[in-house]
Amino acid sequence: MDKGGRNSSSWEIAGIKLERRYNLTAPKGVNGRNSDNTKILEYLGWEPSIRLKDGMARTYRWIESQMLAAAGK
Repeated sequence: MDKGGRNSSSWEIAGIKLERRYNLTAPKGVNGRNSDNTKILEYLGWEPSIRLKDGMARTYRWIESQMLAAAGK
């Protein structure tokens, strides 16, 4: 999933839509941010049991609940 895809997923999970603005003159980050788990599967026999989007949704809900609890809501 590319950076734009993660943002779109995050927005979907949060129930918001933001306008993207790109500054093409800004420094570029690491181009390959995607996880390739073939080596970890090969060497350790492990692979993720939860899809990235599902894990993001669970994490978002947990963070939201913590923030609401801290705000007394």
